[in-house]
Parts: sequence; C-alpha cells; structure tokens
Amino acid sequence: MKDRLKVLIVGSEGQDGYYLRQYLKDKNCDILGITSQKSISYNFDGSFKTGNITDSDFCDYIINEFLPDDIYYFAAVHQASNEIILDEINFYNTTINVNANGYLNLLQASLKIKPSSKFFYASSSHIFAKSATQLQNEDTKYEPNSIYGVSKVLGMNFGDLYKDKGLFCVSGIFYNHESPLRQAKFVSKKIISQAVDIYLKKRDKLVLGNLDAKIDWGYAPDYIEAAYLTLQQNESSKYIISSGKLSCIKDFVSIAFTELGLNWENYIEVNQNLIQKQNTTILLGDNNKLINNCNWKPSVNFEEMVKLLIQTEISER
Repeated sequence: MKDRLKVLIVGSEGQDGYYLRQYLKDKNCDILGITSQKSISYNFDGSFKTGNITDSDFCDYIINEFLPDDIYYFAAVHQASNEIILDEINFYNTTINVNANGYLNLLQASLKIKPSSKFFYASSSHIFAKSATQLQNEDTKYEPNSIYGVSKVLGMNFGDLYKDKGLFCVSGIFYNHESPLRQAKFVSKKIISQAVDIYLKKRDKLVLGNLDAKIDWGYAPDYIEAAYLTLQQNESSKYIISSGKLSCIKDFVSIAFTELGLNWENYIEVNQNLIQKQNTTILLGDNNKLINNCNWKPSVNFEEMVKLLIQTEISER
C-alpha cells in the first residue's frame, strides 16, 4: 500500500489553507497545519507544540517531527487598500517576518532534515504593482510598491536560493481570488456582504472608492487546485495563477445586485477618500504556462463566481 502523503500547511486557518484541506480530503494525506498561534494535527495521529514560524528552532522541530513531503506556505500579512497602518515600521517588520523569514526558516530546516520535501510558496500579483507591462507572466520584472509586495519578492528569492541548493521550490503568483471566506476588509467581501444587507433592508447604501478599477479575479478553490497541480510536476518553477481576464468593480457590483433582484445604481455611493493606496498598473496575469504545463482549468467564470458568493452569503444569514 502506498504511504500516506504528509502535507504541512502554513497558514492553515486562512482562506487558502481551508480550501487546500478540503481539496486534500480524498487524497490519502496526513495534514499538519500551522496557524499564527499553534500547530494543529488535522488527520495525523500526533501532537505538536505551540510555536512560531519566525522561530528557526520551532521550524526545525516541526520538520524533524512531521517529516513533510509537501509544504504549502500560505502565511501572510496583508494590507487592504482601505486600511490605515498607524505603526508603520512595526507593520513592516511583522510583514517581512511572516511573509518571508518564516519561509526561509522552513527551507533551511528541510535542507538539513528532509531535503526531498516539496515547497509551494504563495506569492502575489502585487510584486508587479509598478510594472509597465500590461500582461504579466513569469518573466515579468518584479516592481512592488508596498511592503507586502516587497516581502513576497523576498520570499520568492529565498525559494530560488534554495532551489539552487537542490530543493523543489514552486512560487505560485496568485492574483485576486475570492470565496465566502474572504476577510471583511477586502472589497469583494464588502460588496457581497453589504449588498445582502441592503437586500435584507439592514442598510441603505454601499460606499466604494472606485467603480472603474479593473481586477483579474478568480475563485479561490480553483487556485488551490492549481497550487496542488504545480507540485505534481517533474520540475519546480514559477507559475502565474490567474483568470487571465479583467473585470471592473462596477461589473462585480452589477452582477451581485442583479442576482438579488436589485438595481445597483440605486444603492451605490462613490467616495474616493476610501482608497489609501493605489496600483500604478493594471494587474492581469498570463496563465498560459499553468494551463499548458499543469492542465489546469477553472471550474467557474467571473459571473458564476459572483453569483455563487451572493448565494452562499444569503444561505448563511
């Protein structure tokens, strides 16, 4: 009988960690998750101590005890476009520690203890935030304009460094991916939750910053399947994980309100002061490498995704 695959998920309680756990349910896996506070054994008969991935000793302990075959690094600190950071230097240090240094600790631990481990590092389209390239691919120059983007570039560079040392390191460059689990600070969740509030007569208006902003939007479970497929390849590489299509916020709003039987124009108020940061380029990902190398295909398109999000939000009220 084939040995059960041991999968370590860093950031296991976030949106992506949750959907990966769901995806792996039928794949003969033992799963260990690490959250910001502790390690959790989901379906592996073992107990693990509380720790922090920014502590190299804790990472050595986890790798030595669990001996993972696959490691997915989803841990991230992220600032939404309407979020104001008061203690900037502390936020910067925390972002770098979580988004990059924890990954470095696990890479080094695996190199010493289990060099056959395969790594998936969740990067972000924000690494291209200042790019003049209208369609980004795996060879597009990194030009971040935020500490989040800078930290993701650093994490990818760590992966490249350890790939040269012999580890299997994939960097998946995620574009916006949505689900019912999206945090309230993101515009997609704000639109969905407040549109349903309006439908239920709990509020009168939805206030947004820019209806014309264009976004490459996809469905989170589809992107998690893509992450899994990249680790099944013979060689590690970088992959753009995107829908390859642009939709504006107005499109998102229109579909959401139409699904509720409402005319969105009666309920939307624009206040550009809500936007605290701006990208200077449109982020549109070329996903051809992912499609061709990994035989990936999304299960839903943009319109179907928005309708699904509305339907789920209503069912959970």
